[in-house]
Amino acid sequence: MSALVRAVGQSGRRYVVERMLQEKPMPLDLGRVYLATSADQKYVLKSVQPKSFQYFQNMFDDIRTSPYSQYVRVPEDSIPDRSMFVYKYLKDHLLGFVQKDNPLPVTKRILRDALRGIAAMHDKGIVHTDIKANNIMLEWNEKGGEVVVEQVQVADIEDAAYVPNDCVIEGRQVGNWMWRSPEAHASGQVHKPSDIFSFGVVCIYALTKRVIFAVGDDELNELNEGEEKLAIVLEHQISYFGDPEGFEGLLKHLGQSPWVQIFTVIAEGFNEENPRVPFAQWPIVEPEARDLIGRMMNMDPNRRLTAHEALAHPWFADVL
Repeated sequence: MSALVRAVGQSGRRYVVERMLQEKPMPLDLGRVYLATSADQKYVLKSVQPKSFQYFQNMFDDIRTSPYSQYVRVPEDSIPDRSMFVYKYLKDHLLGFVQKDNPLPVTKRILRDALRGIAAMHDKGIVHTDIKANNIMLEWNEKGGEVVVEQVQVADIEDAAYVPNDCVIEGRQVGNWMWRSPEAHASGQVHKPSDIFSFGVVCIYALTKRVIFAVGDDELNELNEGEEKLAIVLEHQISYFGDPEGFEGLLKHLGQSPWVQIFTVIAEGFNEENPRVPFAQWPIVEPEARDLIGRMMNMDPNRRLTAHEALAHPWFADVL
């Protein structure tokens, strides 16, 4: 059991901790996530570095002014003396929800609403940096034998950052390796297009139940000595999305980075015996969805759709 048992929020609401959901190797409560209750309602308490508390407080206030703010998981309360934010508890995330047999209209509604959340952040100059299926939270119920999704929110904003249009995040591999953009793998210049690429991976997962950049044991066994699983991930990214124009755009985007040679060597490995498998030809995804996702996952960050452009795509036209 953690040291935190009870806490009082700025609202005056009293929280009783039920259990710890996540612990990180930090002092005190830093990095910890708790499940708590108050007046029979469930909440999630999440701590940040004290020096970052006001930064995120301001960010959340900024997001609340967006017309799409309901699609971003902003806190309902805070506990300043513990540098904690208090969030409404949502019972599921997309990573688990997708394993249910959900009708396509439900899936499209979830993806549309999650994309609205990304748009809300991007409109404020905020880059999420860690878009993945388990950072899209859901509240849903079954009514009359049908699944009814009541709320969709993009979560884990504590990894996000304000990035002005004339600035970038560079020098580190932001995000999770199974959902990360090619430029993020290369510790290259990351901005809003990186979120969009990652969201494309989420879309494919939602439609196929496959994390397409996960690496299986059979693939790991084929690695040569000294090779890492990232080589397989990059090979898949180039195989599925590396059309010549987009690939050249990525290399130009990476500039003088040593990763240019790594991408080039991997791309040269495709031949008649080892052909590319372009996503644009995957029959498992309907053509209109392939078009949308392909435009979001162009390897050239400068050629990807923006969040608002993606929302305007015909594939979302029938979403209620």
